[in-house]
Amino acid sequence: MSQTPSVSLRQLSHHELAHILRVTMRFGLLMLRNGASSYRTEHAMLRMAEVMGVERLEAYVTPTGIIASAYSGMEHRTQIMRLYALAVDMTKISLLERLSRNMPENPTPELVSARLDEIETMKHQYPRWQIALAVGLACGSFSILIGGGPLEFTAAAFGAAVAQTVRFTMHHYRFTALPTTILAAAGATLTSEVLITLLEVIGRSTGLEVRPAYAVIASVLVLVPGVPLVTAVLDLTYFDLVSGIVRGIYAVMLFGAIGIGMLSVLVWTGLRII
Repeated sequence: MSQTPSVSLRQLSHHELAHILRVTMRFGLLMLRNGASSYRTEHAMLRMAEVMGVERLEAYVTPTGIIASAYSGMEHRTQIMRLYALAVDMTKISLLERLSRNMPENPTPELVSARLDEIETMKHQYPRWQIALAVGLACGSFSILIGGGPLEFTAAAFGAAVAQTVRFTMHHYRFTALPTTILAAAGATLTSEVLITLLEVIGRSTGLEVRPAYAVIASVLVLVPGVPLVTAVLDLTYFDLVSGIVRGIYAVMLFGAIGIGMLSVLVWTGLRII
């Protein structure tokens, strides 16, 4: 673990303290927006503010916003920022964490802000079609793990790829997580069900047993809110009860959205998976 560079603290002016706090708050929002836990975000903000010359930073981080106060001698500034959209991008979290641990000596807010601009505007590490393909293969493989065969693999893979494509499209148009999850789950369920129904003909001719339920269940695996669940446990572990409970409720809401999307198609088509 790299050490935070030591800095000689001096009395910051009104403008300097406000500018540093604004950059630090932006850094924290970027961490939260891309899926970091509240505890991890708070500690990264403390490291960054210290290196930029802040004597003390008190931050209260929640999944939907940050309240922070910065102190330098007799100067004291407080800011509040809200967060309206959540996503998961581990590449950006890694870059932001690395930035907070490897700051240049005596950095200026302008320098840090320019680096944040680069991280915020960077494109996905992989093309969307590659992500959809990888998601499809992973969910298809899960269908085999729970007892399916090659036909269930094919149906689940296509269903998951459709779900991921729906997520990308709705994210582009700035839809929130709940309607996005509902439509993605419905798309995955409908696609996998239609495909497995068509593939049943092949199954009957080759003697393969077809289990539609395994294909449908595996196709929505990509929508399971794993990151919110993990960060909820981390926040609760560090006794950040508000953030942990909020993230846990958010994960439960996403599970409910998956159920709504699946049931809307299953009731319409009459397929039973239980």
